[in-house]
Amino acid sequence: MTAHLPPGRHRLDALLAGLRVPVRREDIAAGLAALAADPGLDDIGLVSILAEAIRGRLKRAADEAAITHAERARAEARLEEWRRQRLGELHARARHRHEGEVVAALTLSRWVASFTAARAMRRRILAFLGPTNSGKSHAAFDLLAAAPRGAYLAPLRLLAWEGQERLAERGVAASLLTGEERRADPGDTHLSATVEMADFVTPVPVAVIDEVQMLADEDRGWAWTQAVVGLPAETLVLAGAAEAEPLIRRLAGLTGETVELRRFERMVPLTPLHRPVPLARTEPGDAIVCFSRRDAFALREALIARGRPPAMVYGALGPDVRRAEAERFRDGSAPVLVATDAIGMGLNLPIRRILFAATTKYGGLGPHLIRQIAGRAGRFGHHPEGFVGVLEGEDPAPILAAIDHPPPPLEGPMRVLPRESQLLEIGRRLGAASLLRVLVAVAERFRWPGAGFALARLEDAFAIAEIAAAARLPLPESLGYLGCPADLRDRAAGQALLAWARRHAQGGQVPAPPLPRRLIARGVAPDPADLAAAERAARLCTAYLWLAQKWPGTYCEEASARAVLARLNGYIERSLREGASVRLRKRWRAD
Repeated sequence: MTAHLPPGRHRLDALLAGLRVPVRREDIAAGLAALAADPGLDDIGLVSILAEAIRGRLKRAADEAAITHAERARAEARLEEWRRQRLGELHARARHRHEGEVVAALTLSRWVASFTAARAMRRRILAFLGPTNSGKSHAAFDLLAAAPRGAYLAPLRLLAWEGQERLAERGVAASLLTGEERRADPGDTHLSATVEMADFVTPVPVAVIDEVQMLADEDRGWAWTQAVVGLPAETLVLAGAAEAEPLIRRLAGLTGETVELRRFERMVPLTPLHRPVPLARTEPGDAIVCFSRRDAFALREALIARGRPPAMVYGALGPDVRRAEAERFRDGSAPVLVATDAIGMGLNLPIRRILFAATTKYGGLGPHLIRQIAGRAGRFGHHPEGFVGVLEGEDPAPILAAIDHPPPPLEGPMRVLPRESQLLEIGRRLGAASLLRVLVAVAERFRWPGAGFALARLEDAFAIAEIAAAARLPLPESLGYLGCPADLRDRAAGQALLAWARRHAQGGQVPAPPLPRRLIARGVAPDPADLAAAERAARLCTAYLWLAQKWPGTYCEEASARAVLARLNGYIERSLREGASVRLRKRWRAD
């Protein structure tokens, strides 16, 4: 007949298994007494109590000469080995349990419900879909301007500026909000912002989200996904490419809302050119598109050598310089534009003809991107017709195929990131974990594939998390660094950000980046390498200004950073307008 064991005895026996020290009745009694005093005591605490009880018994036995001091030392060594092994197992088990809770915190329904202001209203969703130059953005701004209050969300800081201007043209005062800049007056009724700066708390009558096809973008698509799901607008206007329709309908189904679709057609025809165009035959109003900064500068030098200094637009340029270069093209002082695919994202330029200098791109040049870029040709009100082709030496077939055959609808997956409140909750469940540990848990446990969602790429977030860990920043402050526009591929930028974060963690103030006087001493960059160095310095100032918006008391030299950035932007702009590489110019002249 089996003897009845007191409550908790099975737990004690399981925990003590493997201990190579004889267990006495008093050890068990100490464990049972602890459980009686605290029924909620977990196994981690119970192991510590048992170890202390056994250690005390061994000491008393040695004091009473029941065992030798050598025997006590050997027994305590075995006891410590057991304690470490048991605690390691229990901590691992606890992590798995907490990570199970992480999975529960990351459910799709919880994420959707976390946008409480949007869920509290019945939104009207309007989809204005069509190709570039179809008037959809114009119609969206007309609707937005007619509302007493509203918001416009843009994919780029430059386009947020343009949004503010387009509202001003309609007699509407709008604040500007980007990661690096906040401009607001008391009388402003509207907001023009970058999509990452969306306000999910304040309801508005009308909001416009531009370039909605970015829902499927691997890097930044999460910002569009959360804006579409969570923006508290009575009327939500989604403007973008027609192929985004399935993604919009899927999100509306998720929130239980309906979509009213309005289709737009191009306002001027787009004609493909079947024969390549020689570089010498470029004309005013042409935009030459390539897919690397190196190619862009080579083309620039080639045009300078032929007496046609172009304007330039590429991703590494800051918004101020990009705007100045676009203005040079608009006013005709630079009749030709050399650009990377940066012009595909909403820049409103009077382009007559798009010429692709390459038909391949790292990461793929699919029909969606070709059509997005090609659609910039033939600006309504400037040119009655747009043309798209390739430069001499390139095959026009991929361009012709993309223009003749509309790309298939986007199927996703749509990108998503947990919200900051969720990441803080995950950190709490994991025991005040670092941002690095939280991101690892998210990357390992995120599972929404059946719903058509995928986790956004976390490479940049992990790089920031490693810097935050090295600086010993607490989780709430570490989260504030996510999205910082520092170029972490640049080793110097990474080292600067680490030094800033360390000062922040220590409660100190961070000075603004200094002006690189030796770099800009010549007035213009004599070589593309010097220009690239100035661009890196400008990006570092932009990162500082971004952080100054979050922690003005720590990043306290905003005015100095803006002054340095203005000097660098002036240097970059002059270099693009006047400077040239003698070596490259000689090479093109020789050709």
